[in-house]
Amino acid sequence: MAFAFEQFLLLLMIFSTCFSSTSSISSVKPQRLVSRLIHPGSIHHPHYKPHETAKDRMELDIQHSAARLAYIQARIEGSLVSNNDHKASASPSLTGRTILANISIGQPPIPQLVVIDTASDTFWVMCSPCTNCDNHLGPLFDPLKSSTFFPQCKIPCVFKGCKCDPIPFSASYADSSTASGTYGRDTIVFETTDEGTSQILDVLFGCGHYIGYNSDPGHNGILGLNSAAESLATKIGQKFSYCIGNLDDPHYNYNQLILGEGADLEGFSTPFEVHNGFYYVTMEGISIGEKRLDIAPGTFDMKENGTGGVIIDTGSTISYLVDDVHKLIYKEVRNLIGWSFRGATIENSPWMLCYYGSISKDLTGFPVVTFHFADGADLAMDSGSFFSQVSNDIFCMTIGPASNIDIKSKPSVVGLLAQQSYNVGYDLVNNYVYLQRIDCELLSG
Repeated sequence: MAFAFEQFLLLLMIFSTCFSSTSSISSVKPQRLVSRLIHPGSIHHPHYKPHETAKDRMELDIQHSAARLAYIQARIEGSLVSNNDHKASASPSLTGRTILANISIGQPPIPQLVVIDTASDTFWVMCSPCTNCDNHLGPLFDPLKSSTFFPQCKIPCVFKGCKCDPIPFSASYADSSTASGTYGRDTIVFETTDEGTSQILDVLFGCGHYIGYNSDPGHNGILGLNSAAESLATKIGQKFSYCIGNLDDPHYNYNQLILGEGADLEGFSTPFEVHNGFYYVTMEGISIGEKRLDIAPGTFDMKENGTGGVIIDTGSTISYLVDDVHKLIYKEVRNLIGWSFRGATIENSPWMLCYYGSISKDLTGFPVVTFHFADGADLAMDSGSFFSQVSNDIFCMTIGPASNIDIKSKPSVVGLLAQQSYNVGYDLVNNYVYLQRIDCELLSG
């Protein structure tokens, strides 16, 4: 009976969230809610490390992406399952170039830097009072100081003097990090394209009062953007887009997230399906220059047992492809440049294809590598996206084998480095992803 009652409370919470969010959105009618995006390697990040080297960043990217891939595969295999405490479904590790949005909560509004994650439906932030939150970014949100905050009670308080028993919130992650507290509702404030602000009333979110991290998390919470009913992306117009520029340029300031009907859905589109909370796309082939690689039909298909397939993801920096395809790319790249450059090895990552040289100086004529998706949508990677400069004189390919993690599901993952110089738009009603190659600065007007 207790289990059934807890299920009822969770369903009631989700239903009331959808109802209240819809009513508040229709009254405010937000069309284009904007958040600037930054990453830990940006000078705009509060914990920016000016002395961090390219080698340091790549090592962290490798560690973070491997942890992310392991988590994705664990979720697919069912070893991490959400239950009644509404556990989140993303890795919040900020050791790699994870992307953060700047949004504000409450009245008065308190700015928060939160990780955007297309594989999570949960929205949560660190809240005061907070245990183990010493490395938070900026002021913590204090629900007692917000005039618009209300706790989410197990049984609604409908009479004066009733005591609220708040619904507990908890999130646990693959790297043993945790966040716990209670659910509440408050106003979320976004920028608009005319440099104004727009408010979304009565948004449900997790208020984390205890944070269990082993190191500086580099963020204040998670903003889930998958297609679940609880996701903020679903509640605000069911469309969103993000534009990612050059992640190696610490001064680049035009990365952005747009939520709502005014999201940028331009370029060529390809259908997606949602499984286990991930956006799966249909990859039909890969080209290097004019050469289409000889990839067997069905290689990228999701199998009947749920393994395989191709996920487009904001949580992984590096991309991963099934082993047979990775070997083809590895061989083709070696044939193209292996005779011109001396091979290099990255410690602890012998699977990476690396050479001594400079991307900007030595790879100006390297052919574009293109992922081909269903319905004619392409994701084209120039040398700056396909390779990464890991030191002054070493560059490496930014695609790894899915077998890098010893598990069975082995999906392919299109990571952030591959999405550089693209605006990626999601239509959650018609289930399409839009890919537009563009400088994000052109979308900032």
